[in-house]
Amino acid sequence: MDVIDTAVEQGLHITSRSDLSRQTWEDFEREALGNSVILAGAGACAGCYFERYGNSVMLDGVVDNSSQKQGFYADDFIPEAFGIERSKIKIDDFSLFDSYKADQTVVLIASTNYYEKIAEDLEKKGISKFFVLLIMEANRRAIMAEKNVGTVSSSISKVKFAKECCEKEQIGKKKVFFKAYADYADHGKYITEALLKIRNDLDIVWAVNDLRTEVPRGVRKIYEKNWKRLIYEMETSRIWVLDLAAPEYIKKRAGQIYLQTKHWASITLKKFYLDADTFKCVPEKLELWKKDGQMIDHIITGSDFDTESCRRGFGFYGEVLKYGSPRSDALFNEQINREKVYQYFHLGRDKKTVIYAPTYRFDRRKGKGFHESRNISLDFQMVKRSLEKRFGGEWYIFMRLHPSVATDFEKEEKPEYVIDASLYGDSQELVSAADVMISDYSSIIFESSFVKKPVFLFATDLREYLANEYDLLIPYKSLPFPIAESNAELEQCIREFDTETYMSRVQGFLDHYGVQEDGHASERTAEFISGWISAE
Repeated sequence: MDVIDTAVEQGLHITSRSDLSRQTWEDFEREALGNSVILAGAGACAGCYFERYGNSVMLDGVVDNSSQKQGFYADDFIPEAFGIERSKIKIDDFSLFDSYKADQTVVLIASTNYYEKIAEDLEKKGISKFFVLLIMEANRRAIMAEKNVGTVSSSISKVKFAKECCEKEQIGKKKVFFKAYADYADHGKYITEALLKIRNDLDIVWAVNDLRTEVPRGVRKIYEKNWKRLIYEMETSRIWVLDLAAPEYIKKRAGQIYLQTKHWASITLKKFYLDADTFKCVPEKLELWKKDGQMIDHIITGSDFDTESCRRGFGFYGEVLKYGSPRSDALFNEQINREKVYQYFHLGRDKKTVIYAPTYRFDRRKGKGFHESRNISLDFQMVKRSLEKRFGGEWYIFMRLHPSVATDFEKEEKPEYVIDASLYGDSQELVSAADVMISDYSSIIFESSFVKKPVFLFATDLREYLANEYDLLIPYKSLPFPIAESNAELEQCIREFDTETYMSRVQGFLDHYGVQEDGHASERTAEFISGWISAE
């Protein structure tokens, strides 16, 4: 089922405007002859146009109301446009229509939800020749269904295209492909920057969700939801560096190397993937990770514990590279990161900061495949007052939600000393810049401990979490951090914090789990990648 089928199933093709409901592709083709053709919308629906006409596509312009797409090209976002000669058309805002004569312009509206509103706006501009892609395609498919002619599903198309790439396209010997849980972040970011320091001859490709994301010179960006471009870049790369599973339609070719970094550091608190009962409730994810474990060549780990848990979680029994956690290298550059973060949030150098980073909870209504933020019940005023009394100075609080629920705090009322840092691009820079960490069950707690910064656990729903969320790899009460199940207990933990006792407990914990972090993990990983490419 593709975007058109989904829209039809929801009844979005049904309109009260009779002039739109009868539209066909043949009507559009007749009007398009001799006129300027503008595509309104560069989303998934627009792909039908490129798929239908291929290299016969004729467009004078593309418009979209998303600033995330404006200034880029149609084939950056529309998978079906990838590889089509005439698809290199820049995406503009709707002011583009002012450059064309209304009576000589034909608009193809590629929106499934707002086509009536767009039609009204076009009429106000004097443009009367417009066609709704959804309606035309729905009408075409209805006729095909009557004739018992089926359509190819998007999943089959992806598998077919991947197969074609493997058969026709050569692997770039110096091409390295990166994809992370967040845009240009995590371990991959630090590996990339280490690679750029030792080589300038690599084709480094990053799949991102926002093409406006800043990356270093020498890095190419592609839109991760453009599945054709994603497949092409992956199937023609020598090395993959991923922190999530490869897409199910990707086929690993002979001669390709897959490095899995996972999106945590040397210790993770919760069971994951094949080792977690949670994932057994979602069979398709379980199958994805089973397949992925068979494709992985190496996993980058940073401790004995990390190695053992990754073997279980990924079902992986190949060679582990115990280099450390590349993203944790940031923690050893505190001064640089503090200046960068403080400047970004306009904080004076003399201020002190605590990062509050609670993890998500499973959505009670939708199930364990969905996330929500709950239990943000921290008494910010108490925390600020307690930290200032115990450690001195003026304190600010960085609020950092998990990426899957990052926007949930945006509309909340908060004191001026509470800064919403959920959308800041690099969580390790925040951890490095902050003086103290407060969290609940997020594995980010361990990263502060690598450099012996104070960590406080604020777990008001501990019993409920242990009963209904993830199974833990480490008994919660055995963690070396002060644990509070209420704001009153957290206040006491901060007030009674003893640095010497804390340092001793943390070091004993890290030694027990065989943690190896020294700030040079990304360098070791980059040298491995460079060596593999040079050996070819």
